Amino acid sequence: GFQGARRMRERKPELLERITNLLRPWSPPAAALVLKDERLFWRDPAQWIQFMIFFGLLCLYVVNLHNVAFNFQNPFWETMISYLNLAASSLTLSTLTTRFVFPQFSLEGRLLWIIGLAPIGVHRVLLQKFWTSCFVTTLITVSLMVTSSLMLHLPWLRVGFFAMAIGLMSATLSGLSVGLGALFPNFKEDNPSKIVSGFGGTLCLVASFLYITLFVSLVALPDLARVTKFPWTIPPAAPYIVALVLSLSIMLFPLLLAIRRVKNLEI
Repeated sequence: GFQGARRMRERKPELLERITNLLRPWSPPAAALVLKDERLFWRDPAQWIQFMIFFGLLCLYVVNLHNVAFNFQNPFWETMISYLNLAASSLTLSTLTTRFVFPQFSLEGRLLWIIGLAPIGVHRVLLQKFWTSCFVTTLITVSLMVTSSLMLHLPWLRVGFFAMAIGLMSATLSGLSVGLGALFPNFKEDNPSKIVSGFGGTLCLVASFLYITLFVSLVALPDLARVTKFPWTIPPAAPYIVALVLSLSIMLFPLLLAIRRVKNLEI
């Protein structure tokens, strides 16, 4: 027993542990939960193979952007292509959150009661999944947006604008996916694909598409009105404010309902 404990202390931490240890000074329980989720993900070949295929398609999309044959000297086409790029990236984001984030709460399965007995509580597990999803999806989509915007030769100010837009959408869709995943759980299944194919997963995907359509339309209105010389009587900041309020509502409402629901489960 003593030698086994000594070997455990002398064992070099694996890559996932070294990454997750960065969280321990702030929240050791959250770091342990993140490490658990990481190990479960990489131990399931179906999960990480699908993720690799997904990521490979993203890389192909970015690499082929230089083949876009529009005349960027025309402000209208420059604006249209940049917002179509935002729409394509955000649709990719919705697929990512629905496929990989929505099933996370259901995958806790029949062992959820064990986590409920722990001091951290089930509602904090839900928040940990939200923040982890925010970090991962924002890292992926902001990198994608910055790279694709530079491939389109957009000025740095526009690159920053689109990076902030996709970052806000990442947080919103993470909150939506985590919230709906806890409101419509399926603890009988341990296959993420089957969990997503249920009512909750379909609702999450449809709600994500509707949100993306509204958000991209709102943030594109001022620029499209400028390049088309359309008479615009509404203050230019109004669509951005509406898009921000819409994003916060869709992010927080399902998440708060889910936290309330899992707190009742704890009781």
